[in-house]
Amino acid sequence: MKQGERLHYVLSTIKERPGITAEELADLCKVSTRTIYRYIRSMDNLGVRIVTETNKGYKLIESPVPTTSQLSPEEFLAISLFPLITGQTKMKQNALYKPFESAMQKIVNRFKVNDDLLKLSKKIRIHAPKEEREQEQVLQAILESIAREVTIICDYYTMSRDSLTEKRMIDPYELVLRQGNLYVIGYCHTRDDVRTFRLSRFQAVEMTEKKYYVLDDFHVDTHYQNTWGATADAEQVTFTIRFSKDVARYIREERYHIDVRYEEEADGSLLMQVTTRGAEEFLRWVKQYGEHAVILEPKEYREMMLEEYSALVKKYLEEPCR
Repeated sequence: MKQGERLHYVLSTIKERPGITAEELADLCKVSTRTIYRYIRSMDNLGVRIVTETNKGYKLIESPVPTTSQLSPEEFLAISLFPLITGQTKMKQNALYKPFESAMQKIVNRFKVNDDLLKLSKKIRIHAPKEEREQEQVLQAILESIAREVTIICDYYTMSRDSLTEKRMIDPYELVLRQGNLYVIGYCHTRDDVRTFRLSRFQAVEMTEKKYYVLDDFHVDTHYQNTWGATADAEQVTFTIRFSKDVARYIREERYHIDVRYEEEADGSLLMQVTTRGAEEFLRWVKQYGEHAVILEPKEYREMMLEEYSALVKKYLEEPCR
């Protein structure tokens, strides 16, 4: 019997007699148990998964996935994003549940994922805010359009203008996570430019059959270069902020998307210098530290903050308590 025939015989025997041992197979094939171990490894390399259980023999995992089997784009996106965007709550109701299960089955079948690892995976949870069913449908449509590289027609709410734009055409390039929120980076046909869209502000999304091509000069890293949050301004601004010693350690502890320079002061306060194309978002971040953060430069932003805080003080003095 040739080796190829032996491999087929071993595979067929394991399928017909689950629990058969290496010693029993060796006796049937008239070879050593070491040779049987080598056969099992050879079949594993071919994508046929055979497992052994404690005090039991070999068992064939049904419908083995060959090494040439590939994940679909939807399955890959599901594996990448599913735990994050669902928080692992109400999984079966999520739009990505089926491709997630399909992809996970391929991974479990192809690789040696033992019970200990499967148990461990259940102990790792990433919780996210609950999404409404409508938002799940929006996300599913956007993920599919990214995978297929087709244009979408959507209704999108713009927060800064407090307005809803209907039938807006967008070529969704990438989906990114920034500061705990998902954003779509894509070419907007209305603005004739690459823009950032917050996922939660899509009211409705419809896929088209129109194929799009990513602009030659677009790269997500360049798009987000020196941005503090999710949006990018055309102009770069260099800020110098003094944080009091009470919050200095918290400032150092945080991790930022862009380069930040520090200089410690003798009194324990901390100077931060950062150059960003997202001045508005950076200022919102600074304001959360109240009196513990003072803008030193640029002068125009320092004066703007002084004017805003002066107006706030006036409101507190004039507004009666209840």
